[in-house]
Amino acid sequence: MVTLGTNLPGSGAGRGTGRTDWFAALAASPRPAVVDYAGGGDRVELSGRVLANWGAKTANLVEAERHGPDATVLVDLPLDWTSLAVLLGLARAGVGLVFAGGPVEVDDAGRDADLILTAAPADWAEHPAELWTVDAGTEAGVDAAGQTVAQPAAAPPAHAVDFLTEVRMQADQCHLPLPGGPEGLPGLAEAWEDLAAPGGAGVTEDRLSRRERGLVVAAAGARLDRTVATAAVRMWDRGLPVVLVPERAAPFSAATTRRVEAEGVGAPA
Repeated sequence: MVTLGTNLPGSGAGRGTGRTDWFAALAASPRPAVVDYAGGGDRVELSGRVLANWGAKTANLVEAERHGPDATVLVDLPLDWTSLAVLLGLARAGVGLVFAGGPVEVDDAGRDADLILTAAPADWAEHPAELWTVDAGTEAGVDAAGQTVAQPAAAPPAHAVDFLTEVRMQADQCHLPLPGGPEGLPGLAEAWEDLAAPGGAGVTEDRLSRRERGLVVAAAGARLDRTVATAAVRMWDRGLPVVLVPERAAPFSAATTRRVEAEGVGAPA
């Protein structure tokens, strides 16, 4: 098990606490905010504090690169814990979000984007937007049996920014004005969009299992799209975790079911 978090004293996140600063509420939560079993290795856990730390650093990097609230960011990322941390940071920065969510015609996609975050930077090399690469060491491929497998990614273009290198140099606290207004974190998601994805969208509702005390997402082979992004921020707003599992849809395997039960997220809501 890999735990990317340190427990903090204090109350949990969510509107039930009466706190208006949704970001501070998440950062004060000692409970897991993201649990990732889908990466093919150990269980990875991010506490609310560490997820918020990634979020603050990401928002600071966005601001340092002069992408303000009027900017549009195109997100083309696989569904894993890193992508969810990036999601929170972009929400904290208050930028507009558009999700690729699946295969797109790059020549026509996201022409109004100011910034692209992607794990496949070679696909976007000719796009006029600023390009940030997120963990481009491998990318998803499909083997002869139709299974998703990791394969070496194409080398990123020279002008691409290595997000994971740059974000670690940012401050742990974010002092930008808090976006969201009275609606908080879920209110921001109302304006997020998906790109049209020929051949099918990314995460569909049959990948989501909403539980009494959290959200379980069948993340195998999936991309981050508006459906799962919106569902995730609603969980965080309530102080509940998002659990990623190596499945494509419910019903889950016996091994995954045991893992989900161990997380204590309860029965399907």
